[in-house]
Amino acid sequence: MFARLMPYTLVAPALLLISTLLMGLSSVLGWSFQGGSGSEAASLIQYENLATNESYRHFFTYSLWLAAVSTFVALILGFPVAYYMEIKASPHQRRLIFAGLLAMFLSDYVLKMFGLILILGRSGLVNRLAMGLGLADSPLRLMYNEFGVLVGLVSGILPYMILSLNGVIARLDKRLQEAAALLGAPPWRIFLLVTLPLCIPGIIAGTMLSFLLSLNSFVTPMLLGGGRVDMIAVLIFDQAINLANLPLGSAAAGVLFLISGAVILLLSLLGDRYQKRFQR
Repeated sequence: MFARLMPYTLVAPALLLISTLLMGLSSVLGWSFQGGSGSEAASLIQYENLATNESYRHFFTYSLWLAAVSTFVALILGFPVAYYMEIKASPHQRRLIFAGLLAMFLSDYVLKMFGLILILGRSGLVNRLAMGLGLADSPLRLMYNEFGVLVGLVSGILPYMILSLNGVIARLDKRLQEAAALLGAPPWRIFLLVTLPLCIPGIIAGTMLSFLLSLNSFVTPMLLGGGRVDMIAVLIFDQAINLANLPLGSAAAGVLFLISGAVILLLSLLGDRYQKRFQR
């Protein structure tokens, strides 16, 4: 009897988590269909407001832009680290790099953002160095703008990107690179035609995770952007908490959920298509 109940006991925490998330999502969707004028009848007026109001649309397009830029920067910065970690680094260096990534991964996100405030602030480390070296006459404006938010987003998603790429690069068959070198291919050609195509699954996985984390970020635009950078999470917070407009805030959250689901589906289909093409 106990053996028969064991699978259900093990899956119970997952079912509890899923049911809690579904209840929260259903509550958000229920609020999003309210008219907002005292009417309890279901209405699409909140979604119409998001679609027709240019300022609301700006929050979505600008968030997508910032998420895309931060993901691209994280990919450019993270790929060399992941490649060096698995191909060039010694076992001791690899352990040190992995320990640093693990520390970044496990450290509190809010604490990391406060650390960036101490670095990028008016009296922070960067401004002190710039003014001390004579590179600037007055403090540089590195926070409460797009630059500060991008720095925060990249620093937050970089460990995820590196670890996603590292998992694929670690499984590369080095004999393929050696065979290409024996056939006379220069290093840059080996990288573009052999190494990079084999890393596409890791690039897709890292891109998906990094893009979604950036798109849904709230702490970064609030702390490093001061709430002045128009990201979707800031709009949801302002409408639902500051203005007590739960229907519109819930509708914005619902649209964000749909966008996130579409990104996951698109990148998953792209990854599956690449895998099937690669296996032929």
